[in-house]
Amino acid sequence: MKFRNRSVFGHFLEKLTSLSYHQLFGIWISLAVLFAVGYFLFASIGDVSHHGPEFLVGIENPWIRFFDSLYYSIITATSTGYGDITPRGFSKALAAIQSMSALFIFAVFVTKLVSHHQEVALQEVHRLTFEDIFHNIREGLFILRKDFDGLIHKVEDGEQLNHEDWDTLFIAFKQAQSLIAEIPDFYNDDNTLYTIDTRREDLLHEAVHRTLHRMNHLLDVCSKYNVDWQTQDGCLEELHELIGVVERTMPLWQEKSPYNREEAFMDILKIKEHMSAKVQRIV
Repeated sequence: MKFRNRSVFGHFLEKLTSLSYHQLFGIWISLAVLFAVGYFLFASIGDVSHHGPEFLVGIENPWIRFFDSLYYSIITATSTGYGDITPRGFSKALAAIQSMSALFIFAVFVTKLVSHHQEVALQEVHRLTFEDIFHNIREGLFILRKDFDGLIHKVEDGEQLNHEDWDTLFIAFKQAQSLIAEIPDFYNDDNTLYTIDTRREDLLHEAVHRTLHRMNHLLDVCSKYNVDWQTQDGCLEELHELIGVVERTMPLWQEKSPYNREEAFMDILKIKEHMSAKVQRIV
């Protein structure tokens, strides 16, 4: 029974906190009027008038008595307590009940207000986090393209790629896998606080397309200048894995995207096919 009562109270509290600010204020005002009627009745009915708040009993005009009762009710609800009207008898219990209920409603109101501000702050943090991820993906892909450009220029200048250069390529392929695989997360159903609009999606398409195109161009340049990239097992393995990531990510990205950008996805997949064909010839 004790557990059941706690459950009922928890359900009641949940319902109360789910109310809007206007509804909570309406409940507070309604209680103030209701208790004002109680004070008015105590002060007006002769048999129980000795239980009415002092000062109210002596007022002959019922309208003035009611408005003074409403004034006393609001003063009690706000815990101001000027002392010009004091409860007696049963009205003391009425005032105590009103004071507790009014403070409870006020506490719920403040809690809801604080919770709302916290929720707004969390939403802003969530939005900024995804905004950072968006920019980090584009910036990361841009850095990869600069790495590929450096290797392309080195090969075209007739220089041999050293161990450090191959490590750079190895890391670039691995990083590209991570960056591209993150993109569909922007479209998850639980991500309601950050929206990828058409402009942002176009920027992501462009970044991925240009990065894969630069990779493909690097492979072509290496083949043209007889750079034996096919024997670099680590790079070849990561390139093969990257192709697999693109192959898995693009359909998922296209499926989650609410925009009709089929041509952009097809362009990316075409470059992937060119890279895949080069790898397949080696395998």
